[in-house]
Amino acid sequence: MSKLNYKLKMDPLEYASWINKEEIYFDQLTEVNINRLHYTLNLSGKPPTLGEPVFPLALLILGEPSVRPDELGEDGHPARGGFMPPVPLKRRMFAGGNYEFFQPLNVGENVHVIWKIKDITRKTGNSGELVFVDILKEFKVNQQLCATENRYIVYTDSKPKTSQTEETEMPGEWEEIIKTNAIQLFRYSALTFNGHRIHYDRTYATEMEGYPGLVVHGPLLATMLSLFAERKTGKKLSKFSFRGKRPIFDLNCFTLTGSICGKDSAEFRVLDHQSQLSMSAEVEFKKDLKGLSGR
Repeated sequence: MSKLNYKLKMDPLEYASWINKEEIYFDQLTEVNINRLHYTLNLSGKPPTLGEPVFPLALLILGEPSVRPDELGEDGHPARGGFMPPVPLKRRMFAGGNYEFFQPLNVGENVHVIWKIKDITRKTGNSGELVFVDILKEFKVNQQLCATENRYIVYTDSKPKTSQTEETEMPGEWEEIIKTNAIQLFRYSALTFNGHRIHYDRTYATEMEGYPGLVVHGPLLATMLSLFAERKTGKKLSKFSFRGKRPIFDLNCFTLTGSICGKDSAEFRVLDHQSQLSMSAEVEFKKDLKGLSGR
């Protein structure tokens, strides 16, 4: 039986008992999965082979929780009350992430991925109650720290942000129009072992969670932005952070755009088909590389 029937209300002190909870996963950056990721993202050139470095946010395919079918919630994620607290709010979103890259991960390496809940906060806004869960992930090879991720998950009962507002945005120095589809979303879900049904189950996404179509993964959009940043600047990422503002769906095209804002930094955005801000990102580049080959 699913563990979805958690308590409808939870005392803040009970949330506190989840803080500092930790899980460790042992994973491998296999040549097969890197090939699949490369073609899922429709990247040019040949995928990296054994011993070669991968692009920074390829780490998102590593160390995701694996549970039995009867340990899943209705939304397709591992049921709440295990590693994640039993938050009694319907919708879960990947609200943002901060990444720092110390050394590349290479194809074939065995990677230890350590998850740790750093904080849980409850807030009340115009759309009702929100619960934020902040998670630190560390990626280590031979006990050496290669990268970190601070992941921000938010739970809410509010309706999805789908209506157009008056606040439209103009593209920056670079722009690229993207069109995704259900096959790409399904393949990315499989590679990241993300069972969240809003990304591949159209009936669930529209009838249960109130979205107009399939939701493009926040991490997938962030990955596209990170690759766009390296491609347009010719520089390698040192830090990357993103914040989700409103969802993107498989129904329409969207735009990647960005501009240099300093010698070793840039700002990037995802704009939906109505020029509404969907995601913002800040990038810092490694200082040992020079030039802006994509300008």
